[in-house]
Amino acid sequence: MLAEQRLLHKRKLGVEIMRLRNTLPALAGLALLATGCAAPEASGESAAEPTAQVKTVEKDDAAAALLPADIADAGVVKVASGISFPPMEYFDTDNTTVLGFDADLGKALGEVLGVEFEFNNTNFDGIIGGLKAGRFDLGLTSMIDKAERQVDVDFVDYLNSGVAFMTVKGNPEGLAVESDLCGKTVAVEKSATGDIVADEISADCTKAGEKALDKAPFPDQASAVQALKAGRADAVLALDLTLAYNVKQDPEAFEMSKPFGLLPVGIPVPKNDTALRDAVQAALLVLQENGAYDELLAKWNLTEQSLEGAPINSGK
Repeated sequence: MLAEQRLLHKRKLGVEIMRLRNTLPALAGLALLATGCAAPEASGESAAEPTAQVKTVEKDDAAAALLPADIADAGVVKVASGISFPPMEYFDTDNTTVLGFDADLGKALGEVLGVEFEFNNTNFDGIIGGLKAGRFDLGLTSMIDKAERQVDVDFVDYLNSGVAFMTVKGNPEGLAVESDLCGKTVAVEKSATGDIVADEISADCTKAGEKALDKAPFPDQASAVQALKAGRADAVLALDLTLAYNVKQDPEAFEMSKPFGLLPVGIPVPKNDTALRDAVQAALLVLQENGAYDELLAKWNLTEQSLEGAPINSGK
């Protein structure tokens, strides 16, 4: 009888947490020699870049005219990125060349604006601080646009993404819904979306009388995945698009839950740099209008994550 009551309780908790998550808003040239340390591999061997060809984009004078004078004169946009998050940004086998959707998007945005997007490998939890301190001009790092981040930066939103969790193959703990994470060890990338959502789920667990989840933060996504693979975590919580990539690369090692919620992914720009923000937005709209954006989505199998219109700060 007690077991049946606990099962019913867990099911009710799962429904309630899912209901809360579903109220989230349904929005959501590049220097390929990046600075910083080489990233650890996320799940076994590094993947090759997709072979699909994407059109070369011409400079758009109207968009380029919006750039701040110092960036236009320098010809370089300093980009902060946590380069261990495939298929969005990750190092090639030379541990120097940056691949991924964000890398390609940076190249295309640079072509429109007539500047070079130079990627700098940075731990995710230091990106907003680096923007505020002026070390970087913007971020291209699969950052979810959330209201609490809008205090320090503005976002030019360019994708939608859900959140999911990944387990080892066979799912030995039987994790199916968010409430199943209560009392489990969950690996996350520090300060990334999985970290934030883990706190929200944990709070829901304790409100329902369950144990809080045991959050295990790591400096990058690849380390979180390795912790799962090594048996030091029961699950990894992150954006669905990167977990799906991990599963695709190593289907015998991992499986993932269904995604929940839908959130906008944005390009963070310092709050006081509206000129750069507006230039990036204009360039993104050019890419959407000329078809290059859709080609990039198709190349990286992200068509379902499309977000049109390049909205500013659409996250809640």
